[in-house]
Amino acid sequence: MRWVSTAIALLAAATISPALAQTASFDGTWSVTQECEPAPGGARGFKWAYDATVKGGQLVGQYGTKDKPSSLTLTGQIKADGSAMLRASGLNGKSDYTAGFGQPGEKFSYPVEARFEAKRGTGLRTQARTCRFTFVKL
Repeated sequence: MRWVSTAIALLAAATISPALAQTASFDGTWSVTQECEPAPGGARGFKWAYDATVKGGQLVGQYGTKDKPSSLTLTGQIKADGSAMLRASGLNGKSDYTAGFGQPGEKFSYPVEARFEAKRGTGLRTQARTCRFTFVKL
């Protein structure tokens, strides 16, 4: 019976799609640096650093405390070719750093177009202000 379990395990491993195997190559912990330029109208620029975890190609990063002012959650699926359309969402912090001078605690959300390689990645936000994202696999 032992050979049956081994055969089943080998068959399961052989049926994993190449795309799934490639997205898993991005799995691990990534350091994220987010640099946002001053926004049109005068909001100040800022730089944040936080970690993100990738599992099964799914990225989840967190800056600050979720659901508290000055927080951001970054999520999205990294495709086998390394491309990703991520979503940043959270709650505004101090209004002088917020595009449109939104009030602290107001919700925000925007897309981030990203590209990943084996150990590095980049991303860009272009809505309301320009923010550049740098990803480094730890």
